[in-house]
Amino acid sequence: MAVLARPARETWADRVRSVVRRPTAVDAALASVLTLLTFVVHDVPYLLTAPFWTDEAWVAISTRLPLSELPRITASTPVGWSLLLRLVVVGGPERLRLVPLLFAAATVAAAYWYGRTLPWPRLLAARIAGVLTGVAALLLPSALYRDDLKQYTADAFVTVLLLGLTTRVGRDSRHPPWRALLPLAVTAVVGFLFSAVAVFVLGAVLASIGLTQLVARRWADAARTAAVGAGAAVPLLAVFVLLYRPGMPQGLTDYWSGNYLPLSRGPAAVWRFVAHGIAALDADLGTGPVVLTVLLVSLGVLTVVRLGRPDVALVVPVLLVELLVLGAVRQYPLFNLRTSHFALTALAVTAAVGVAGACLALSRWRVQAALVCATVAIAFFTVGVRHLVHGHPLPHEDVRTPVQDILALRRPGDVVVVNSASNWGFAYYWPIGRPVTAPSADNLQGFVAVFPDQPDILLASDTTPETIDATLNAARTRALRHPGGRIWLVHEHMHADQVRATLAWEQLNAVSVQTVGSLDLVQPNR
Repeated sequence: MAVLARPARETWADRVRSVVRRPTAVDAALASVLTLLTFVVHDVPYLLTAPFWTDEAWVAISTRLPLSELPRITASTPVGWSLLLRLVVVGGPERLRLVPLLFAAATVAAAYWYGRTLPWPRLLAARIAGVLTGVAALLLPSALYRDDLKQYTADAFVTVLLLGLTTRVGRDSRHPPWRALLPLAVTAVVGFLFSAVAVFVLGAVLASIGLTQLVARRWADAARTAAVGAGAAVPLLAVFVLLYRPGMPQGLTDYWSGNYLPLSRGPAAVWRFVAHGIAALDADLGTGPVVLTVLLVSLGVLTVVRLGRPDVALVVPVLLVELLVLGAVRQYPLFNLRTSHFALTALAVTAAVGVAGACLALSRWRVQAALVCATVAIAFFTVGVRHLVHGHPLPHEDVRTPVQDILALRRPGDVVVVNSASNWGFAYYWPIGRPVTAPSADNLQGFVAVFPDQPDILLASDTTPETIDATLNAARTRALRHPGGRIWLVHEHMHADQVRATLAWEQLNAVSVQTVGSLDLVQPNR
C-alpha cells in the first residue's frame, strides 16, 4: 500500500509570495504608500497653522455664515466646497485646509487606479503604470503648490476619477457599454457640487466615447451615449442655476480678461498667447522642456490607443481643445496655475502612461529593463521637483495675529478699524459674536462681513480715499467719547492708494501713531 507523502508545511515566505501574487493586495499596498506620501511631501503642520490669506479668507468665512446665504456669497467657489469645509470640526482655525489636502491624496490614489486599470498585456506593466501615474499626481509641481483653501485639488481628483471610470466603458462584454456610462454621469453630477470643471471633463469624456463609436459605426451605442449626456445635463443645469448662478461675480470675466484667447487681435496674437501660456505652465508640469513634455504626452495618447482604448486616449486631447474653445468664448481662464491644475494633472498622468508604454516596450527585451526604466523616470522627476517638496507656497498675510493682539490689549472705549480686504479674515478669526454680510461693489465676491451688533468695530467697506476718511473720522469720534479711547488699525492686503489715504488722514488730524505688536495704534488728539 503506497504511503501518501505529507504536504509540505506552508512557510512564512510561501505566505508572503502568495500575498504578492494577488493583484488586489499588491495594488492596495502600492496605492496606499503613494497616497500616504501626500502627507510627507506637503508640510502638514505648516498648512494647518499658517494664517489664511485674503483669497482663502473669503472662502473660510463662508463656514461662519448661514447656509441660506451660501449660493449668494460663495462667488467662484462651489457651494458644495463650503459644505465640505464645514464637516471638519476638529482642530485649529486652519483645520479647513485638511479638505484640499485630502483631495490631493485622493487624486494620487485615483491616478494609481487609472494607470493600473488600463488594459496592459502584463501585470508588471500595469503596476508600473499605476506607480508612474501615482507619482506624477503626487509630485506634480502644481499639486505641490496647492496648500490653499480652494477647490483646485478637488478639480484634479474629479478629472482623474472620470478618466479612470472611462476605462471601464466597454470593458465587460457581459453588460452593454451604456451601463458603464451611468457611473460617469453620476460622478460628474455629484462632483459638480464641489468642482466646477466636472462638467467640462464629462463633456470631453462623452465626446471622446461618442466619437470613437461613430467612427466604428456603432450608431446605437453613440445614440445611447448622447442620451446619457442629455440625461446628465438636466441635473447639471439644475445645480448651475440653483447653486452657481446666484453667486457668480459680475466682474469675473473682466478680471480674467488677460487669460482668454485674444481672437480680436488676429491669429498671430492667438499663437503668441498660446505659445507663451504653454511655456509658462510647462515648469508646473515638471517634465522638462516643452518639446519633451509634448513627446511624453503624445506617447501617452499613442500608448492608450495601442492598448485598444482610443476612446480613453482621446479624452485629454479633446479636453484641451474644449478649454481652448471656452477660452475663446471667454468662459474659462487659460494658462493660470490654479485654474489649470486639473488640466495639468490630466497631462501629467498621460505623460506617465507614455513612460509606462516605453517601459512595456523594454520589458519585451528584459523584465529588468522595464523596472530600470520606471526607476530612472521617477528619479529624474523627483530630482526636478525636490525643491518644492515641503514648500511654503502660501502668501504671508496675517489677520489672525492682529485679532489676537486686539483681544489681549484692547480696553473699554477702544475702536477697531478694519480695511476692506481684511474684512473676511477678521470676521473669520474674531471670536466674539457672529458676522453678517453686507453687499459690496468694491470686490468680486460682492459682499463684506460686518458685526453690526458691535459698533466699536468699523469697516472701511471700499478702497476709496473718501470711504477711508469717513471710516477713520467715525472711529475718531467714537474713541473720543471715552477717556483714553484708542483706534486699532487692521490693515492687510492694502494697496498703495489706501496706504496714502491712511497716512494723509493721520497727518491731517495730527494723531499719534505707534506700532503695537502687529497693529498700528492711533491715539486721537483730544
